[in-house]
Amino acid sequence: MKKDPSSKIIDLKPRPRSSARSKGSGKIEYQETLSAPLWLRVVVYGFFGIMIGFYLLSPIWDVESNDALNLSLCLVFVFVLWVLHIFLSLRVTLTAKGLRFGYYLLSKQFKYADILNAEVFRYQLGDYLGWGIRKGTDGSIMYNVPGDQGIAVKIVVREADQRRVYAFSARRPEVICKKIQSYLRPVSFPGSKDRLKKEKAIF
Repeated sequence: MKKDPSSKIIDLKPRPRSSARSKGSGKIEYQETLSAPLWLRVVVYGFFGIMIGFYLLSPIWDVESNDALNLSLCLVFVFVLWVLHIFLSLRVTLTAKGLRFGYYLLSKQFKYADILNAEVFRYQLGDYLGWGIRKGTDGSIMYNVPGDQGIAVKIVVREADQRRVYAFSARRPEVICKKIQSYLRPVSFPGSKDRLKKEKAIF
């Protein structure tokens, strides 16, 4: 996988002890920002920059142009560019409290106590039919950006008393999954210990 110079990665730090975690539980332990390929960003920004400049400067060569209409179109292009800019970069942050992933103003956050499982996930573009915030054919909700090579992290969480599945693009999914799993607690069921003892006694 090619290294994207626009991606910022904070190396994984050792898991703090319980005393240290209680003092600085909000401190960032790992963070990465995955951006769309440079060529795509150049195309998007260049196209909208040209369109905005065209309507702003059109009164220079077209005296009869409608200034109100030109200004309205400029504002529309600026708004669309701002929306696209948001979805061209995705950030993943891990703290001692939990996980946060998503885009500027559009992100999800979960405590480790609400995460049931985390695993590396490979997907096809057809599974979600695009980029951004998409719902897959399996019911999972994906947060992805172009250029992630079809690699993501899939997590199973408890949200509003329901079991839900989310996925998000990541540059180092193995590191993220390992970090999340280090905080997960094994789920025990009533009688599971007794049943395990009986199975050991049989063998």
